[in-house]
Amino acid sequence: MPWITPRRAIPLTALSFFIVTLIVWFSSFETPRQHLSGLSSLYHDAVSSASRKPFSPGVAKPENSEYSRTLVVAKTNGEDVGWIRNDLPDLPAAVYEVDKPNATYRVPRNKGNEAMVYLTYLIDHYDELADTTIFIHAHSITYHNNILLDLSTPATIKRLQDDRVWRQGFMNLRCHFEPGCPGVYLNRTITGDQDKSSDGALNRDLFKELFPGHKIPPVLSEPCCAQFAVSRERVRDNPKKTYEHLREWLLATPLNDADSGRVFEYIWQYLFTRNAEVCPSMNACYCDGYGICFGDDNQLDDWMEKLKRKEKIDEEMDLARRRGEGFEVVQEIEGRRVVLEEELEKEKEAAYKRGDEAKNRALAREPLPE
Repeated sequence: MPWITPRRAIPLTALSFFIVTLIVWFSSFETPRQHLSGLSSLYHDAVSSASRKPFSPGVAKPENSEYSRTLVVAKTNGEDVGWIRNDLPDLPAAVYEVDKPNATYRVPRNKGNEAMVYLTYLIDHYDELADTTIFIHAHSITYHNNILLDLSTPATIKRLQDDRVWRQGFMNLRCHFEPGCPGVYLNRTITGDQDKSSDGALNRDLFKELFPGHKIPPVLSEPCCAQFAVSRERVRDNPKKTYEHLREWLLATPLNDADSGRVFEYIWQYLFTRNAEVCPSMNACYCDGYGICFGDDNQLDDWMEKLKRKEKIDEEMDLARRRGEGFEVVQEIEGRRVVLEEELEKEKEAAYKRGDEAKNRALAREPLPE
């Protein structure tokens, strides 16, 4: 008896038609190429690649490999960046002096704080990027740097682990959630004389201007304060026209300098990851990102709590001295302060040493999506 009878042929024909229909349907979802002209379709994802999907996790080089780097710095004429030459003499740096017309690195207009600098660099150097590009402010010490790196920008850059940047594609240099996580909620529309503050300026309508054709997320979150590192391939997951569009928006927006720049503080993570919320655990950031490994989240939290207790003792000491307390009182407070300070330093040194080993850094690493 023949295997295909008239009765069997009917469902097989229907099945074949269904499979062909599926193939045609799936083939219509092609990642747009960089040559597309319409921004709406262009933004509907990114530059296609034969080797990987855009915005998917990257692959780090073999252990102990070298990565090329470029430091991109936003500065005003009065800010001193001599620390770059002194502390990082071998690191190529593109220093943009935003208020100096004849500077080597210039922006089309001094607007939007560091955002104009970052976008201009990405546009002008899109085809000649280092493995890792690090975007920072001009100060060497600042409150929004990491506590365990002594609030130091040079220390941050020296200990930054390029392999994490390449796996993640994008890494905010700040490990602490606040401010920024949680972030700004977009489920509102600002009209008339309503909230025009920097956070209030970022709403659903503005998001649509920045990312036409994208689904609007309910919230945008990442740690402050617009300092981050990006891999070359992640920069190029966005077409160059993406950065040009964002800079054109920045030049044209009626928002003032501070507010327009603040808007970008909430969208860098989305631009480079297509994730609206990027708030990695503090332990993973410190350990895998900087080689400062306490063992787990709880042990790091314990160290931070101990630091808070030490800071309260410092306040207690300051108050006692202003009140003119006696020698014994001051000595008792000082004794408690010294004990905590020694414990903090000992545990910090151990975390640095533990983080020098790649296997320990790997233990703190978050699983990346397939």
